[in-house]
Amino acid sequence: MRLQKNKMTEESNGINLKLKAFNPQVFKAYDIRGLYPQELDHNTSELIAYGFAEYLRQIDPKPTCLLGKDVRESSEELLELVREKLLSEGINVINIGLATSPMFTFALASSKVTGGLIVTASHNSIQYNGFKLFKGADSLSEKHGLPEIKKIIESNVKIFPRERGSVKEENYTAKYIDFLSSNSKIGRKIKAVFDPGGGSAGIILPGLLKRIKVEPFFSFLRSDPSLLMREPNPLLSRAQEKAREILLKERAEVAFIYDPDADRVVLLDEKGKMIRGDGVLWLLANHLCEENDAVVHDILSSLALTEDLESVKIRAIPSRVGHSFIKEAMRDNNAALGGELSGHFYFKDFFYADSAFFATIKIIEILSQSDKKLSEILAPYLRYYHSGEIDFKSEYKSKIIEILAEVYKDGEASRLDGLTVRYPSWWFNIRPSATEDALRLVFEAKNKELFEQKKSELFDFLRSSGAELI
Repeated sequence: MRLQKNKMTEESNGINLKLKAFNPQVFKAYDIRGLYPQELDHNTSELIAYGFAEYLRQIDPKPTCLLGKDVRESSEELLELVREKLLSEGINVINIGLATSPMFTFALASSKVTGGLIVTASHNSIQYNGFKLFKGADSLSEKHGLPEIKKIIESNVKIFPRERGSVKEENYTAKYIDFLSSNSKIGRKIKAVFDPGGGSAGIILPGLLKRIKVEPFFSFLRSDPSLLMREPNPLLSRAQEKAREILLKERAEVAFIYDPDADRVVLLDEKGKMIRGDGVLWLLANHLCEENDAVVHDILSSLALTEDLESVKIRAIPSRVGHSFIKEAMRDNNAALGGELSGHFYFKDFFYADSAFFATIKIIEILSQSDKKLSEILAPYLRYYHSGEIDFKSEYKSKIIEILAEVYKDGEASRLDGLTVRYPSWWFNIRPSATEDALRLVFEAKNKELFEQKKSELFDFLRSSGAELI
C-alpha cells in the first residue's frame, strides 16, 4: 500500500513539474504554433496531446483521432510524440502521414472521426512548428476549443490507467485527387506553372494535373524537409522568383505558388505580376456565385470587392483574418465562398474549408472559358491603390493601435480585427499578426496622390512611435 502511495506521489510530483514547464504562449488565435523546440517543446506538446485527448473524450467516450503532418523535418518527431500520447490515453488513431492541410480536412470529412490534429506551421520558416486541431472537420480557435484544451491542461491533469488505443495507417491521396478532378470543368488546355516550394503540394500535383486539361511546368516539386529550397511564404517576392522566370520563359498564362502545407496559393498573371488574394476572390465570386449568394472576405480586402459584389446582389460579409474565423462566418451566413488577402480560399463545396487546389482548378476553369488574358480579366477590379500587407516590428503594438484610434477618431472605426478606420476616399487597418511577431498595416485610397499622402502619414507616425519596417 505504501509503495502504491509513494508511486502515486512521484507521478503527481512529475505532473506538477510538467505543468510548471508548460508554455501557454504557443496557443494562438486559430492554431498552436511556436519556435521548435524552444517554445513548442516536447513537454508542452505532450500536454497539448493530453488536453486534446480529454477534449475528444468529452465529445465521444470512445473517440477516434485523425493524424497527419506537413513536410518539415521536425513534423515526424512531433507526430510520433502526439501519436504515442493519444494512444496511451486510450484514443484510437488513424494516421494519414504526409498531407496538405486541405487534404487533411477532406480526410476528416470523409472518415467522420471525432477530431483530428495535423502537425504544421503552414508558411512559417523551418524554425517553427505547430498543430491545427479539429472537432470533426471544424477547426478549433480561440473562440471554440483551444481555450477549453488549455483549461484542461492547466487545471485537470489526472492519472488514470487506460486501455491503449488502436492505430491504423491510411492514405487519402488518391481519394483526394479523385474528388478534386471530379469538380473540374475545364475547356481549352491551359499553360501554367506550378511551384510547391518543396512542400506537401508536391505529393498531389503530378497525379492531379494528369487528370485535367493543363500543360504544366514545375519548380521545386521535389520534397524538401529543410524548407531551404525556396522561401516558404509565397507572398514574399523572393518566393516567386523561380516561378516568374519559368512563366515568362515558357509564355505561360498563369503561375500557382503554394506554401508548405498547400492551404494557400499565390497567383502570378501572364506578365509575372502577383495578384492580390482579394483579386483572386473577385475572380472566383464572378465565376461561382449567383444572386443572393454570400461571400466572406477578410477586412483587408479592397473596397472594390464589396462594391462589385453588391452591384450584382451578392452579399459581402467582412470577417476577422484567420481560417477559423472565415469558416465560422461562412457557416453562419451559408456563404458559397470565402477568401483572404493572404491566399486562403474557402468553398462551401469543400466543407466550408480552404483548398489551394480547389481554387487552382477554378482559376484554370476561368481562363479556359475566356479569350482574355488574366491581367485583362482583372483590370476592372484593380481600380484603387492598395498597399498589401506591410509588416512592422514593435514592442508596443497595443499602445500604437490605441494612439492611432485617437488620432483618426473622426473616421468610421471598427474593432472587428485590430483597428480599421474608414473615410470616404481611403481606409486603413492595423493589427498584430496572429502567427508572427509583427504589427501589420494595410491601407487603400481611391487615387494615387491620396495613397502616397496617407502612406507617408502612416509610415511617419509608426516610425516616430519606434516601429521598424521589417
